[in-house]
Amino acid sequence: MKSGYWDAMVKKIRSKQAVSEVIGVVLLLGITISLFAVLNFFVFNISFNPSAPSVNLIGTIDKVNNIINIEHNGGKSLDGKTQIIITIGSQTTRNNTSELLIDTNGDNKWNFGETVQFVVPGNITITGKYIRAEVVDPVSNSILLSVVLQKGSS
Repeated sequence: MKSGYWDAMVKKIRSKQAVSEVIGVVLLLGITISLFAVLNFFVFNISFNPSAPSVNLIGTIDKVNNIINIEHNGGKSLDGKTQIIITIGSQTTRNNTSELLIDTNGDNKWNFGETVQFVVPGNITITGKYIRAEVVDPVSNSILLSVVLQKGSS
């Protein structure tokens, strides 16, 4: 009788070990899946494109002299390759900042306080026409300014 009693105890111990091994495997699998999910979340949320520069631009119209001004009113300096797109009515003109910039420092960068001036050609009237100004950063391929300066016919 005693040998049967010990045999029953051994079986119970083996069954408890099997349960703990299964629980151990499930826990390790859960930890592995959780770590993989967290790693996956961080890796796929990394942006590989440069972010748009933080800048404050203000557009105005000088109707007396037929000039469209865009003033750099704070933020990062912009490169001379920054694109300025002016739409007057149905005509659109693209220029680089270096072509229109009144550069006070001579560094070919659009810095705080400097102005880009687009002189409207003499054959185009701006009175009563739709005028829109856009500034596009070519590095981040993002629009920094998109403003309707004057509503009117297009």
